[in-house]
Amino acid sequence: MLTYLLNIAFAIAATVLYIKAPWTYSYDYCVTLMVCFIVQNVLFFVSNKRKNWLGFEFFFALSFFLVNFVYPVFYAPTERIYWSFFSFSFNDNFVTRATALAYFGYAWYMLGATRILQLNREEPTEPTFTISMRQYIWFFGITMVAWVLFVATGGLAALQSVYAEGANLRDVGIYSYFNNIFTIGCYFLAIFIFRLPKQKWWFYLAVIASFMLILLSTGSRQLAVGLALILVVGFSMYVYHLKWWHVLGLVAGGSIVLFLVMTLRKEGLDPAAWQAKLAHTNLEEFWDIYEDLIVNDVNLFRLFGWAQENDLTWFTGMSLDLSSPVPGLAGYIIEHSDLPPQMLHGGDLPSYLFLGPDATWGTGTNMIGEAYRSFGAVGTAIAMFLIGLWVKESYYRAKNNVYWYLMYFLLVGHALIYPRAPLLFDPRLVTWSLLLLLIVMTLTEHQTQIVHWLNGLGKKKEVQP
Repeated sequence: MLTYLLNIAFAIAATVLYIKAPWTYSYDYCVTLMVCFIVQNVLFFVSNKRKNWLGFEFFFALSFFLVNFVYPVFYAPTERIYWSFFSFSFNDNFVTRATALAYFGYAWYMLGATRILQLNREEPTEPTFTISMRQYIWFFGITMVAWVLFVATGGLAALQSVYAEGANLRDVGIYSYFNNIFTIGCYFLAIFIFRLPKQKWWFYLAVIASFMLILLSTGSRQLAVGLALILVVGFSMYVYHLKWWHVLGLVAGGSIVLFLVMTLRKEGLDPAAWQAKLAHTNLEEFWDIYEDLIVNDVNLFRLFGWAQENDLTWFTGMSLDLSSPVPGLAGYIIEHSDLPPQMLHGGDLPSYLFLGPDATWGTGTNMIGEAYRSFGAVGTAIAMFLIGLWVKESYYRAKNNVYWYLMYFLLVGHALIYPRAPLLFDPRLVTWSLLLLLIVMTLTEHQTQIVHWLNGLGKKKEVQP
């Protein structure tokens, strides 16, 4: 109850801070917002009664801080921005107001994330459901088949060319569908591995690690990072409770690895090119190592400014996201819509505004900016509150329901990427994952009956004259 009351107070304070935020840059105001954010998170993790504090909320808070608060406090005052993203045009006067909006949205997310703690639910421990070895082998088989087909249809080569040769990341082919299934399969392997007997872990951990290394070698990080988060959180929840210094070490080590991948991914697998690149890489600020997250603040400023001059897009700006679970439907909507694709897909508008309609790469986006341009300030609070509820509901229901268990760990896998992603949480990934899990669970539950039925049919044919 204490956590709940504290977050009510922070939500009220964040609302006042947003309403009173100046329309010009104020260093002191941005520092105040950052301090409120830090204090709220410290109190949240100290005061709530959860044993397994390491989960979605921790990694989401870490990423949200880097995406929304580092630039206004540590870079904007010095005007020493040497990243190309901040050479894009945006109104400096919106920095403080947009940062206040970010904290406003986060405070309401936190209120949603603690809303059901007052129900005194029992702390989730070991899940009551089981995952059989037969079911896990199905996950493994689906993953391997999808991987082979992905490579055979040119998917791996296309992925490698994105960073090594400057190919367009948005290009799609038949390999895209196999990549979607492969991605889901990898998530299944990581999510359910700690539901197996311990002696079975090592082989599948090696397989997952191999896929992570292959993907990192191409310069692609999202799936590898997601799998790492799932494994770390699952290990801490069900195997060994990680202490804060363990987590600090993992965060530091992971940050360095991801920085190296970001820096070297255009150099292919050439050690000499790596050495030359690193020799010319200078870190002028501690925060430079988190460049790939910090630069997404510019998307918040641009979307905030765009929303001041245009009407709210509501769910129109999410049309392609909502239609993504149905193959081909997004293309149909684009073909029959009077709006350009950039206005129909969450995450594409900043790239369009900065780079034009023919860009071969994207600038990413900002979830708060997407919420604001879609629903305004009040809608941002409601949307973030509902996301908080969704996270907490998934966490508690995961103990007794395999589908909620899957949902929670899918959220965990996207905790770092979510603040710089569209507001909607990848409807295709969620829908296809739940559907594939339903199919596997149904087939394996009735597999014995199906085998007996087929054997019975065979015997009947043998006795026929």
